[in-house]
Amino acid sequence: MAHYSQRKDILPLTGGCACGLIRYQLTLHPLIVHCCYCTTCQRQTGSICALNAVIESTALTLLPSAPPTIVGSSSNPDPIPSAVQPAFARLTSAESTTREPRSEAEPLSVCLPTASGVGQTLVGCPVCHTGLWNYYADAGPHLSYVRVGTLDRPWDIQPDAHIYTQNRQSWVTVNDGKPSFEGYYTRREDYLRDDALKRYEALKPQVTEMKAELMVGWE
Repeated sequence: MAHYSQRKDILPLTGGCACGLIRYQLTLHPLIVHCCYCTTCQRQTGSICALNAVIESTALTLLPSAPPTIVGSSSNPDPIPSAVQPAFARLTSAESTTREPRSEAEPLSVCLPTASGVGQTLVGCPVCHTGLWNYYADAGPHLSYVRVGTLDRPWDIQPDAHIYTQNRQSWVTVNDGKPSFEGYYTRREDYLRDDALKRYEALKPQVTEMKAELMVGWE
């Protein structure tokens, strides 16, 4: 299969939360895709890793909300309609997410503590609490780390690098031949495609300004 960056047919990449309230689209191919095994990602996702598509935040736009669906598969990509039985919600002391679609909805952003002391911001649905993307200290709000599993067609995106493999569960084996790092790679520029490198370089003035503002407000 061709690398995702060579497939114009997959754009725009659409995705959303489990209840359909927050929907989004990516209008460009990701700059790079990480398979991250750090313990923070494991805790936030409740899984062995997080597959994050790194992209300029200007290429991520919100869409109108939609009825909830279950993601299909590469062999049968059609979404599967889903619903909530109110009686089950009551029996489990839960709020039902059943509602009419809205034309506009704002995601919820929560800043979480990190070992660096800077923090990271998780953006997700205020109703079903699905995490959709993160902002990290490397670029703040200028780069979005979109969780590939929230895409409507997640099988269209593959990792370009495996990071924080020192925290990977011992029973997990990876043999896809992609670059692998025990921690984080030293220079992102060394692992970007030519077109992605140009886009990344264009962001640097904004990122430099953001980091200066962060230092001024540091407590």
